Order: sequence, then structure tokens, then C-alpha cells
Amino acid sequence: MTAARPFTVRIMRAVLAALAAVGLVAGTAALPAQALDAQALAAQAAPPPSYVALGDSIAAGTGGGAYLNQCLQTPGSYPALLGASANLGCYGATTAEVIAGQVPAVPARTRNVTITVGANDVGDRAVATACATGPATTACTEALHNSVFVLLPQLPAKLRATIAAVRAKAPGAHITLTGYPLLFTLSGLPAAEVPVAAQINGAVALLNSTIAFTSLSDGASYADVTLAFLGHGLGSPSPWIHPFVAGDPASFHPTATGYALGYAPAVAPFVR
Repeated sequence: MTAARPFTVRIMRAVLAALAAVGLVAGTAALPAQALDAQALAAQAAPPPSYVALGDSIAAGTGGGAYLNQCLQTPGSYPALLGASANLGCYGATTAEVIAGQVPAVPARTRNVTITVGANDVGDRAVATACATGPATTACTEALHNSVFVLLPQLPAKLRATIAAVRAKAPGAHITLTGYPLLFTLSGLPAAEVPVAAQINGAVALLNSTIAFTSLSDGASYADVTLAFLGHGLGSPSPWIHPFVAGDPASFHPTATGYALGYAPAVAPFVR
């Protein structure tokens, strides 16, 4: 028996060495797993993101200051002013692009999500370009007709899909959709510009009504901004909207003042 003892000890040492090598006993090899456990516990203890913003150039804050990235986000965006944990908004984004490119990045435990989207789905850039460069042209009339009578009726289903995608990713989040400001203060415009400006304002009002009805009927909230911007459209003494300049992405977007005094106060009650 005494002769076998050293042999048994050697076997036990070999087994322990093998287990340690694969991290099955306490030792250096087990530290990464312990570190991962600590990180997991820390993640569980961390507070959930308070507010994440999704959407198009309005969510990005285009026109609100110096551009921070290729999405044309600015420090003057309403999500930045309201202290968003993350702003995923991007210039030109449609509902499909929000669903595919932004929603996957929303943390599951997010408490508040705002979405500004819909204008690109209904061809706002085509209307802006056609009507700003030729307000009395057939191109302007056709762009407005396509926006209001062809594309707008398709928007509710797209908005519902966007809301559903956010709910699937962050089931406990309070979701708020926002509207868009009317671009013109008609009383301050030259008479020749009033007819097409009134049509564009009417198209924006229809867009807002569609977003409001769809969001509220789908259990989300709606933040209206039209009242905040009244008296501050193009043509007013103190416009909060950038005028159209060919090639300038800020065209027809809020100024820094528009985001700070128009959007931020309208959205704030929904994310606090």
C-alpha cells in the first residue's frame, strides 16, 4: 500500500493540473469566467436606458448646428437637448430604415422611445425641391398629388409596423411619435407664394393627422409641435425654419431655436 501512495498522489496532481488547464478548478484559467459573471451582474444592476430617439433628419437635429456624423446629427437636436441615452435618428430615414437599421440597436430595457418618421415615406424632399424651385409648375402639382393621394394612404401600415418593431425589441418602453411643423406663416409671404405654401402646409397637416391617429390608435403617444411653431414659419418676422437653399440639407428643417423652443418643450412631457 505504501508503494502505491506516491503513484496515487502523482495521478491526483496530474488530474488537478488538467482540470486547472481547462478552467474547471480555481486558478488563473478560471478568471475570465469570473470576470464575465461580474460584468453580467453589473449589467443587471445598471439602470435601464431612460430614453432612446429614433427617426429621420428631425430626430437627428439636421439644421440645428454643426454636424457630428454622416447622419447629420447635431448637438441642437431635440433628443440631445432632452438628454437621450442614444440618438439613432438619421437624415433621410424612412420607416423601413428605422425598423431595419435603428430599432435593432434599442436596448431591451429602454423606458422611453421617441420616433419622428413619415415625411420621407410620403416624398417630402420631392415636394420641397419641385415646389421651391417652381411653385407654379406641373412638377410641383404632381409631387404634391403623389405625396397626399398616393403615398400618404400607405403610411399608417408602415407606422404600425414601426411601433410593433419597437415593442418587440423593448417591450416595456413608452413610445411617442412626433409630428412636423408647418413650414410657412402665410400672412408674411408675398401674395404669389401663398397658394403653394398653403398647399404644402395642408399636406403637412394631413401628415400630422395621419401620424397622430395611427399612433394613438395603436397605443402610443403623439407629441404635437404645430402650436409651438405657429408664428415662426417662413415668412414670419422670427422664423424657426431654414429657407430652401439648393443642396443644403438644412433646407425646410428647424433652426437651433426651433429645436430648442419648438420640439424640446413639446416632447419633454413624454420622456420624463
